[in-house]
Amino acid sequence: MISRKTFLKSVAGAVAVAGLGGGMAEAAPRRRLRGGVAYDTGVLHAAGDPLSRARWSKGQLEREIRVIADELHCPSITAFGTEIGRLAETTSTALRRGMEVYVQPRLYDHPQDQVLEHLAEAARRAERLRHGDDVKFVAGCEHLLFTPGIVPGETYPERIANMATIPPEEWPKIMDRLAGFLARAADVARRNFRGRITYASIGGAEPVDWNLFDIVGIDYYPYFATDAEYTKDLAQYRKWNKPVVVLEFGSCTFTGAAQAGGMGWDIVDYGQVPPRIKPGHVRDEREQAAHLARLLRVFGTAGIQGAHVYTFIAPNLPHHPARPEYDYDMASYGLVKTLRERHEDENSPYRFERKQSFAALARHNHGHAGIFTEPARETGQ
Repeated sequence: MISRKTFLKSVAGAVAVAGLGGGMAEAAPRRRLRGGVAYDTGVLHAAGDPLSRARWSKGQLEREIRVIADELHCPSITAFGTEIGRLAETTSTALRRGMEVYVQPRLYDHPQDQVLEHLAEAARRAERLRHGDDVKFVAGCEHLLFTPGIVPGETYPERIANMATIPPEEWPKIMDRLAGFLARAADVARRNFRGRITYASIGGAEPVDWNLFDIVGIDYYPYFATDAEYTKDLAQYRKWNKPVVVLEFGSCTFTGAAQAGGMGWDIVDYGQVPPRIKPGHVRDEREQAAHLARLLRVFGTAGIQGAHVYTFIAPNLPHHPARPEYDYDMASYGLVKTLRERHEDENSPYRFERKQSFAALARHNHGHAGIFTEPARETGQ
């Protein structure tokens, strides 16, 4: 699998060639930023596979949204997934708790016309739920990777792998194809949703014409040693003189995960049965918590309007307290760890326990500072 660093290096020239920068960035207003979360309603990763959330119920949804609103004090969520009914149910539940919602449909590895039809239906449902500006619509996620016909490859793992071998002279053509699809996606969103729209772009890798959208949206996973480097990097998104919202950011739960960024999930060896955590990785909740707290502070300094931690829960990556080699939660970006009654069964009932990152976000949003402490081992279902 190509690393995120290699991927970003591969497309860096294409961003410059596309020439889609805006005007000069204004000075970043310093503000206190309360963090939101990304909430996975279930994504279809391949035809015939189950959704990333195999189990789903109204009671489970309401409990988790209550925790996000009342314990984490989140002002907003990004609700993402494939089933439009689940997206609508999540949106309604979050709105009743007083949060704003970024509705983000995801349909991977389907023909472009089907992706756009899915966007249109999701936008229509989101519009029916919107009251003023409490619902925003996200016209898809990282289409460069997840939508066929832009980068060579039938599936997104193939496309990611292919990026390392694409010659430099091909990248302008790829970016033209991306620009064409994003224009179609924005048009579909506008025709079916009357509120503000955005797009979940790969931070630093997709040269988006943000004139098409009302909000600059980024999935942000780079790692820098200093806060000043983060602030300098984030300045590029203010050039459009539009609100900037981080729709995803975060870290997995092992030592070194902050630097691994968006590739932290790749520590699981799925070639083995059952899958195992690759040797050399050590569980580390403290690093995840510290990274989230640091970036929330940086985002406030950089004038980012909103930021959503990826993700609240990942039931498809359960924790194993006794066998580290099967502790898939190490490869999870979740703020809570799931413990299944039957660890190997994705349909098994589960409960969750709050991680140190959960406590860090709750403390940040509630306005408290201090060192990280082990949170109470409470369960949610």
